[in-house]
Amino acid sequence: MSLFSLLARMNTYYAETRNAFESTLAWLNQWACARTYGLGSVLPWDPQFLVESLSDSTIYMCYYTVAHLLHGMHPPTLHYLLADSSVGSIDGKVRGKLDIAPEQMTDEIWEYIFVDGPWPANSPLPREKADALKHEYEYFYPFDVRSSGKDLINNHLSFAVYNHAAIFPESKWPLSMRANGHILLNGQKMSKSKGNSLTLRQAVEKFGADATRLAMADAGDGIEDANFEEKNANANILRIHTLLMWCEVSLVAWALVMVMFLITCPRK
Repeated sequence: MSLFSLLARMNTYYAETRNAFESTLAWLNQWACARTYGLGSVLPWDPQFLVESLSDSTIYMCYYTVAHLLHGMHPPTLHYLLADSSVGSIDGKVRGKLDIAPEQMTDEIWEYIFVDGPWPANSPLPREKADALKHEYEYFYPFDVRSSGKDLINNHLSFAVYNHAAIFPESKWPLSMRANGHILLNGQKMSKSKGNSLTLRQAVEKFGADATRLAMADAGDGIEDANFEEKNANANILRIHTLLMWCEVSLVAWALVMVMFLITCPRK
């Protein structure tokens, strides 16, 4: 199946997103997979070249599926939150519950896990441990949805499509990608330098969770930029208060009607 066949069967949620993907993939065409400078992994068969950074940075989600078995992970206790290196880490210094050493994870083992490669002869890793990793990967992959900003369609997300089509079997291709617009604040692009910014926590502290939800629901949807209006969020506080009062009055009125009905209703 071709690259465009992958895109055709992948849910993009909006026609604008699909059109942007098609345009980008047509423009990229034969984009080089390697470079001679900058950041990236060394090309295995020719170390003078580096793998294009938008190649090896778009498939890391498959590693997430097995990371907890390879690295020492601990419950989020206070001791752990204080970043004490003796508690555990994800840099490979502390092994996961499968007790696998980094040198045991050869290229052949990764191919067996991720792309249904053959089991290597003289494997440095017991097969039952590799199968445990493969089980986790098979359970979580392919990913159901990748959500990101619309500005990443013409780079990161398109390269993710490229690399999944090139490396992984069809059964592990992305099921959907959802692109969203940016969030404007009072009709303007948020900028910390200009002081025009509002975090979700700040919005909840300022307007309350319910008023913030209503303002965000009213801000817009889809791939277009959403506009969070503080005046709407502030007005929602009064609307919610009025709604609650109406509900309380209606409930009391309904209860009084039922009481009067029971009093006046003739008994048999």
